[in-house]
Amino acid sequence: MSGNVNTPLLQDRSGNVLPFGSAQVQDHPIFLRVCHSPWSWLSQGTLVYLRAGIVAYLTAVGGMLIDYKINHRGDDAHTSWRILFQFSSLAFVLLWLYHFIAFCWGFTHLYYPDVEEDDQSWESRVLLKMSPPVQTARSRKRFYFSLFYTIVHVVVFMNALIFWTVLVPQDHGHLPKGHEAESYSDVGDFFSDGWFEPFCVLNLWVFTTFLASAEILVLNSVKRQVPVPSHVFAIIFFLSCYIGWAAFGKIVTDHYPFFWMDPEAMGKKEIVAAYASGFVGLGPTVFAFMYGLIGMRENLTKKDDSSSQFKQSPVQSRQANIDEDFQRGNAQV
Repeated sequence: MSGNVNTPLLQDRSGNVLPFGSAQVQDHPIFLRVCHSPWSWLSQGTLVYLRAGIVAYLTAVGGMLIDYKINHRGDDAHTSWRILFQFSSLAFVLLWLYHFIAFCWGFTHLYYPDVEEDDQSWESRVLLKMSPPVQTARSRKRFYFSLFYTIVHVVVFMNALIFWTVLVPQDHGHLPKGHEAESYSDVGDFFSDGWFEPFCVLNLWVFTTFLASAEILVLNSVKRQVPVPSHVFAIIFFLSCYIGWAAFGKIVTDHYPFFWMDPEAMGKKEIVAAYASGFVGLGPTVFAFMYGLIGMRENLTKKDDSSSQFKQSPVQSRQANIDEDFQRGNAQV
């Protein structure tokens, strides 16, 4: 059954639609906000097709990027396992995973909103796995997915920012041969050694950023993250864990993902520590930028969002009677 966009998503105990700007924290769950654009000109059906195209494109490009990282990045002296520890690999995988999840949720929410939990057929079990989660009274699924959503996009923005402002200016970007000259302004040099390497560079460090921006501004209606301190701490913790993962990668592959992680190359451990601190500290700064983008989109689409109505399935309607548990602001909406 296809979704009916004229059915409200959540109601209060009396059956009334919760008003926009209500003091209650309960609102459209983040799981379903991922399935709906805040812009009235982008229908839910069109959004599902767009998400399918994005997943297909990222999947196809992923194989090309593996070949590029193994054979075209100038690190032939090191094992191919080094790509598992590179920040750009992490950013791309997280972005692919997010869009795969968003497509699955959007597809089932639109076309199969009424899957029966008691149906034990394999089709129903697959559709249930693909469907947006059911938010129970004490569940923190909203919050955890909000952390995931935030970390994915912060990492994608950081990946591009570090590459173009740190790695490339210091000749650690492994740009196509024709472009590794004295000038970085001649586009002709960038494509002078064929199309494959420039294509991979643009997909790793340009297209992903545009895609993340489009996701925030156009493709979903996720609100600004709350509580902010918890998201900032989660970002710092995640980036700190990556530093540990990169150090482990050095042991396994004898190769540092970033040049500034090598004490011998940098000369002093204090310089490495300063770079590492800057790397971790960049996360909250990028989060502030992301938070601003969401706020800008919310202001621009406030009218559309206040009048938007979503399909509610019988399973999802169970959330209508749990508003007390969301009044304390412990869930991302």
